[in-house]
Amino acid sequence: MTFEGKYYNGQSSKGMPAHIALLPDGLRIDYCADEACGSVHWELAGIHQSEFNDATTLLRFGKFPQQSISVVDKGFKEALQQQYRGAAFLKSGYNSVLNLGFSGIALMALGLLGLLVAFVIWGVPALADRVAMHFPQSYERTLGEQLYTKMLQGYQVNEEKTAALNDYLHALDTDLDYPITAAVVSSEEVNAFAIPGGYVVVYEGILDKMEHHEELAALMGHELAHIQNRHSLRAMARSLSYYMLASVLFGDVSGVAAVLVDNASALRNLEYSRSLELEADREGLELLRRNELNQQGIVLLMERLHMGSEYEMLAFVSTHPNTGDRIKVLNELIGERNQPYKKNPELQRHWEKLTR
Repeated sequence: MTFEGKYYNGQSSKGMPAHIALLPDGLRIDYCADEACGSVHWELAGIHQSEFNDATTLLRFGKFPQQSISVVDKGFKEALQQQYRGAAFLKSGYNSVLNLGFSGIALMALGLLGLLVAFVIWGVPALADRVAMHFPQSYERTLGEQLYTKMLQGYQVNEEKTAALNDYLHALDTDLDYPITAAVVSSEEVNAFAIPGGYVVVYEGILDKMEHHEELAALMGHELAHIQNRHSLRAMARSLSYYMLASVLFGDVSGVAAVLVDNASALRNLEYSRSLELEADREGLELLRRNELNQQGIVLLMERLHMGSEYEMLAFVSTHPNTGDRIKVLNELIGERNQPYKKNPELQRHWEKLTR
């Protein structure tokens, strides 16, 4: 049984008139165009379904570049089904769906809807997190500067204490990949937060609660760990992932940065997972060790904040959860690697300027 159609060799977009014969083990295609004639044999296993409709049948064969044939004959499809009953290339995905019936189709639709919901709830934030992890450092620094400037617009900066805090930080061995810029803002709120790119904002309220400069070193070590490991950038990206996705979908890539900057105020209330908080705690403790300071500074800081008033707990501890468990972990870490500590007159001098 032979049918007329067109043959495409996969190397040229021009179709060649062809005669297609249905053989027991496959199709034989005899073609001829511009005095160039030939014959090819398609084994059944290599044939792929492309399209079946009332008038035209399109079939493909092999790997890239794929050959294909086009036959405008209603009888061709019927002949294929009769000759090669049950062959894989004759199975229609569309018909398979229809064969599921109403309940099957409904279950499939619910499954697809579930996948979509799962992607929106978990996939989009996870994707934003991965994007944030691969930001170029120079771009992160520029973004951080914009966030820092935007954030400080709503506060009164204590210039004297800001200078003392930056002097304190510069006297510390922080081992940070970013230049550090910090500001002390006039507020009774007990809080501090990290901004991507090497920026930190500290409230006077939290400084007033401290009694030893090692507590400040521990706080700075904790916040700088959030910067070094991009916790702040990732947390912002996750919390604003839907706005960022909309910017990308509408082709406004620059809008991603705009979304982050416009939501700079979210930095003060960023919440980190338990694992990220513990990671920042460990690195805060490591900063104390590196500078040969009293490791109990970080425990004293946690205990002081943990025992604060309900308002203070709301301002700081609520965004740094599981404080009691973290104190326990820190004490265990200190016990595992206890070391003598030294007084540091330079840090003490900058600390006194901060607290007078």
